[in-house]
This record gives sequence, C-alpha cells and structure tokens, in this order.
Amino acid sequence: MLDMSGIPIYLLPGYSDLRRGINGFVSVITNIMEMDVTQGGLYIFCGRRRDSIKCVMWDKTGFLLLQKKLVGGYTFAWPNTEEKVKEISGEDLLAMLDGIDIFRRFTPWENVRMRPGKAV
Repeated sequence: MLDMSGIPIYLLPGYSDLRRGINGFVSVITNIMEMDVTQGGLYIFCGRRRDSIKCVMWDKTGFLLLQKKLVGGYTFAWPNTEEKVKEISGEDLLAMLDGIDIFRRFTPWENVRMRPGKAV
C-alpha cells in the first residue's frame, strides 16, 4: 500500500472521461484544475457512471495511474459542483474507497433542535 501521509489529495468535481491516459489527465490537472502536478499530490477523477475512479500521482521519477472499479452495482459518492478543485484528507480518501459518502455532512443528534409542540 502506498504511504499517503503528508500528500495532498485533490479531486475534480463532476465527471471525467476515464478513457484518458496519464497524458490526458496531466493536461486536465494543468489546464482545468490549474495546478502543477509535479509539485506533488494525488489527483482523483470519477467517471460518469460513478463506478470507477482514476488517480494520478507524480513520485519524482514518473507518473502513477491507479484505478478502482466497483462491482455489484455499487457507486462512489461524488461531488458535482462548479469548483475547479476540491481537497480532501487521507482519512476521507480511505472512507470514500470504502463506500462512505464523505460529501454529505450530518448534524449530530445532540445539535438538532426540535420545535416546541412537535412530536417526533
């Protein structure tokens, strides 16, 4: 397993054409995300069906292209916003790879206020 500690992790919201190879994704990182891939980091892209993601990483000697494809009808939770780049933590990445929707933030029950006179 790759050691991801201290590596910034970026994803491109919306959907990407996963038929691209390394050169195509580096072009997206440079031109659309407006980032320099050689400065380090892991860049994540998701396909339209949301059952597959591809990751690109520069390791100082070359590029890595990683892919995870879900089977059995499972899909990744993926943001579809107008942002150019979204940064996530290593813990968020691991949770996302395990199928947890990291983009929906829930309010803990102790912070929920009920209206007076309304039964639950």
